[in-house]
Amino acid sequence: MRIVITGSTGYIGSHLTDLALQRGFDVVAASRQKPESSAVLWLSYDLSSADAVVLPDDTVAVLHLAANLPHDISISDEQEQFSANKLIKSAQAVGARFIFISSQTANPDAPTAYGRIKWRIEQDVLAAGGWVVRPGQVYGGRERGLFGTLVDTVRRLPVLPAFLPSPNVQPIHVDDLAQCLLSIAVGADTRPRVWCLAASEPVSFTRFLRAIASDRVRRFRLPFPIPVMAIQAMASILGPQWMARIGMARLSSLFDLPVMETASDLQRMGLTLRPLRSGMHRSGNGRRRQLAEEGLSLLTYVLRERPKASVIRHYVRIIEQLRDGVPLGLPTWIIGLPVMLVLLDDRAYAESARGAEFAWRLEAATVLAEATPQGARRFLDRKPGALRALVGMSYPVFAEIFWRALRIPCKPFLWRYMHESWGCQ
Repeated sequence: MRIVITGSTGYIGSHLTDLALQRGFDVVAASRQKPESSAVLWLSYDLSSADAVVLPDDTVAVLHLAANLPHDISISDEQEQFSANKLIKSAQAVGARFIFISSQTANPDAPTAYGRIKWRIEQDVLAAGGWVVRPGQVYGGRERGLFGTLVDTVRRLPVLPAFLPSPNVQPIHVDDLAQCLLSIAVGADTRPRVWCLAASEPVSFTRFLRAIASDRVRRFRLPFPIPVMAIQAMASILGPQWMARIGMARLSSLFDLPVMETASDLQRMGLTLRPLRSGMHRSGNGRRRQLAEEGLSLLTYVLRERPKASVIRHYVRIIEQLRDGVPLGLPTWIIGLPVMLVLLDDRAYAESARGAEFAWRLEAATVLAEATPQGARRFLDRKPGALRALVGMSYPVFAEIFWRALRIPCKPFLWRYMHESWGCQ
């Protein structure tokens, strides 16, 4: 089964090509430069070319990902639209499906030319009986495209930009998107339509950047508040051209990003998107690492010392077998300072749904620790003298007073974080 992929060397296109080859498709890479891989056929394709595109007769689908990037002014919007229409006619000539990968920003009144041209091409595709795909915030895999820019920004900056109020994004892992695109290419649905593919529950852009910091870059970054009004004022002063030159044109689209209804489309696909934090891992599945970090934190809190690797592995297996392997989503600073778990080790928090799950796992970690030689030494092997016994009795009293006082200002923020992070697992 032969498919043609334009923009096959780009961020999404390269992942789509890899997945298509794995699933036995014959892939024709339509791009300006010949790809290095010998596993694909090459078809010269340039958005700025006026030449007609001749597709192989046995092509079943054309997936059009090639696009003029927002900062590239070498190709006009008219050229991009003209090129898309040529490709549509070429697909019709061989009876192939035409699938246009658009943008969540597509709108006739979008604040950027990028969003407006995407919308115009969408209308041409739908009129010709093709399919349109609007992906959300694509992330994961290779550090390329907008995702690569964000990762590089988080890696270089000592702080984390936190826009106030924070705009929301709807993430989708690049491999999940590639799977959806192949399903559309060979699916039974023959009606032209727009597919909206992304997480059904939006997350704040600040939280998305924080996931990059903690799970991709693996660095702690303090949030630095940036008022959205300040960015908008700067945009009105500088104008769209200067904003594009300094690389901030995309912020306008981010602040006006519409929320997409995606639940029904994902259900039609029969696809459950991978969790955000898990997808941030380079392998695309970081759940086991998160569970190991969670086990390390809980067991250290119980044992008052670093547990052995074998005990952590036991904890991971318990959560995978009894709790579906879903991590709690503990904050990075609690992972690094397990003593701070005392802020969650609270009866009031345990009565909530998330708190009950935390209490269950803390109890599991305690039982596991007690069953190990390391735990036996911690809980049973004690020979205190009089002074040590006095200190041992006084310490819990003063510690309880201290932590109870600290819970008062920290409780609302920490409990809210835990509630939000559970949805991003």
